[in-house]
Amino acid sequence: MPQRPRPHRPRKRSASPPARLVELTIDQVGARGDGIAALDGEAVFVPGTVAGDRVLARIEGRRGDGLIAALVEVLVPAEARAEPPCPHFGRCGGCTLQHMADSAYAEWKRGLLLAPLARLRLEADIQPLVRVPPGSRRRATFAFARHHGQVLAGFNARASHTVVDIGRCLLLEPALSALLPGLRTLLAPVVPEGGGDVTVTLTEGGLDVLVAAEARLDLFDRERLAAFAEAADLARLSWRRPDGGPPEPIARRRPALVHFGTVAVEPPPGAFLQPTRGGELAITERVMAAVGGLGPVADLFAGCGTFALPLAASGLTVHAVEGEEGPVRALDAAARHAGLAIVAEVRDLARRPLLADELRRFQAVVFDPPRAGAAAQAEQLAASGPAVVVAVSCNPATLARDLRVLVDGGYRIESLTPIDQFPYSAHLETVAVLRR
Repeated sequence: MPQRPRPHRPRKRSASPPARLVELTIDQVGARGDGIAALDGEAVFVPGTVAGDRVLARIEGRRGDGLIAALVEVLVPAEARAEPPCPHFGRCGGCTLQHMADSAYAEWKRGLLLAPLARLRLEADIQPLVRVPPGSRRRATFAFARHHGQVLAGFNARASHTVVDIGRCLLLEPALSALLPGLRTLLAPVVPEGGGDVTVTLTEGGLDVLVAAEARLDLFDRERLAAFAEAADLARLSWRRPDGGPPEPIARRRPALVHFGTVAVEPPPGAFLQPTRGGELAITERVMAAVGGLGPVADLFAGCGTFALPLAASGLTVHAVEGEEGPVRALDAAARHAGLAIVAEVRDLARRPLLADELRRFQAVVFDPPRAGAAAQAEQLAASGPAVVVAVSCNPATLARDLRVLVDGGYRIESLTPIDQFPYSAHLETVAVLRR
């Protein structure tokens, strides 16, 4: 009996190529903010570089279909290269592009939206990039680590759990950075060896602080935490254990209020807000202009009411849907206090999107999903959505995917507005207006 030929199996690439030094010319900056060069037919990703740089780099591993390398030296800098303004740049993983000249950076940022649209053959009128300046971020999640009785607090190093201890962050409202020394002193005797996160939000009532970490929190710890809230003049201080349970209130000295339009809301501790007030206003302005006087309107992935409350305050009836109960309670309380016509619903739209027959009563829909996008909801909108849909997204790739579904369902993209409220990073906010 003749032997069967052995099936051809492609040779597996080594998971860890041998470390070696190479000279590279950077061809472009990719969607993650890394410079990309070519070496023996493979892409090499080199953080901290810009297109046109000639560099010495050390191959350190593999990422996807390419290699990852560490920058050793810039041999010949490109014209697009600039001096980073922050002393922590290169160690802190919060920023990836401080080394890029401003004009090149703005062009690259706009390209984050252009590339996925082109891949999916989507054409649209793309508005000029709206830029929110550094120093205006009102919300940050700091990482901290306690080791041998000392606490480091700042941000994680790139692709690492190592905490980079920082002084002042150029992106943040100054009040957030100013809290770090006190947090280090506070956490050292309270948390065990290990680490956690601290989310700090600048509200109109003051700083709202949520610590997420394991700790026993006996009576003395609670007294220490409450005294810190008093001394630091916090609006609110809460604690959440890593098991994901509800936050435990420690001190509430004033309401941690924010305004969406003319309506005041007190979000639950750690709730999602747009990271900057300027970015939020730019997005809301475009949502309001697109919806106009069309009502009733559905606000999907509504959070605490960023869009639902201004829409309702303009006289529209709004159905707001959000997957988490805490934000819905905050939105509902604010709407009732202001006498607004909002029906708020807790519903996981990834698992249970509004169906075609539910969508028929709306004249406009606004949706602002997390980074994963709104694939299930987009399919229902494509089948039976209203005349106007406004999509707000922080991920150009999933936005393009959802827009493709909507366009295939009969919508036309009227406009796309990229909004950069994440300076020096590979994140980009976009407002898309669609009609049919």
